[in-house]
Amino acid sequence: MSLTEATPPAAPLRGAEQLQGLLEVLAERAARPLEEARALPGAFYTNEALYELEIEKIWRKSWIRVGRVEELAQPGDFIKHDIAGEPILITRGADGEIRALSRVCQHRFMDILADCEGQKGNAESFACPYHKWTYGLDGKLEGAAHMGKSNLFQRTKDSIALPTFKTAVWQGFVFVNLDADPAPLSDLTDQIEPRLGNYDISEWRLADRIIWGEVEANWKVGMENGREAYHHIGTHLNSLEAMWPAHMVDFDEVETSDFFFARMFVSPEAAGGQEDGHYLQPLLLPGAPNLTAYERSFVTVAGMYPGFILVPGPDATLTITFLPTGPTSHYAELDILVHESALSDPELTEKVKEYREWLSSVNGEDAKAQADVQMALTTRTNVDGGPLSHLEVAIQTFQRYLAKKLVG
Repeated sequence: MSLTEATPPAAPLRGAEQLQGLLEVLAERAARPLEEARALPGAFYTNEALYELEIEKIWRKSWIRVGRVEELAQPGDFIKHDIAGEPILITRGADGEIRALSRVCQHRFMDILADCEGQKGNAESFACPYHKWTYGLDGKLEGAAHMGKSNLFQRTKDSIALPTFKTAVWQGFVFVNLDADPAPLSDLTDQIEPRLGNYDISEWRLADRIIWGEVEANWKVGMENGREAYHHIGTHLNSLEAMWPAHMVDFDEVETSDFFFARMFVSPEAAGGQEDGHYLQPLLLPGAPNLTAYERSFVTVAGMYPGFILVPGPDATLTITFLPTGPTSHYAELDILVHESALSDPELTEKVKEYREWLSSVNGEDAKAQADVQMALTTRTNVDGGPLSHLEVAIQTFQRYLAKKLVG
């Protein structure tokens, strides 16, 4: 296929009528060399039929980060999340096992945590607020009032339980997969872990979380924004570009399209000193031990598709999680982790507060840019994407990931 054969479907087409043409364009764009790489057409970020296909083929079949093990330290600790329209409850049982359970009551479909304020808590059991059917930490039904006259209930009560989903833990992060028989998470993480060098994120602890909430932009707009530093020269000109110039971001060559790995090197002008010939990144939080001078000269950016970005740095590890909430919106949250050795610092709380304020400001720039892009996509003209810079190589990797999942 030539580079000009696949063109975006005509603008008047919407929904399913447009879908096949978009998939053909995706396959063609994903096959291009970087020197000919081109962004996807605008309809790729608005088409409802494509969004539903992504939910089924990507989000319901992928490992999704839902929290940290330290949030589930004690039996009864729980986190709630919604993944691809599925209300999920992640909890640690009395037996010490971490389980992911559906929050849908098996009586008449109420969310059993409908009255739960906040994202997490602790409970000895979970009682549905509708009719008080009660479930144990393992998801099994423990009690239901006024059901003694139901022969059906009496015959089946021992088998009634909340549906469960697969879980996995890596580097202290808890992941959930909605697929009944997913590939192991290790198929992906075994490729990333050796690249982390002396970073062992299982030794880091959650210091703060920014629940950003709803962003008015398609999830792919958010993911693409988080996978390239080219926009440092525009969106982050006054916040990030001086510290991590776009031209000083180095991408690893990877053989798979399931992740990308980059290093954002500190500029000589912003460095906090030099060691062994490396400019060192200045620190706000207490630095992690056992890092080489080289490892202290950059921030790592590891993007794990479809919706998790891990950003270890010498003094703080940042994570960004994206979850789709509709064709033109997504949910975002950001975690700030510090090394366990920093927990004894008497000034840690104030330092984390300062870091949070800085991070919120930077993410505000990103959120505005993403919403502005999505707003422009309301145009009914036949908008196609333009040529990609070599600094946007991760965008092309993302295209190849999407093509693998959606086209095959």
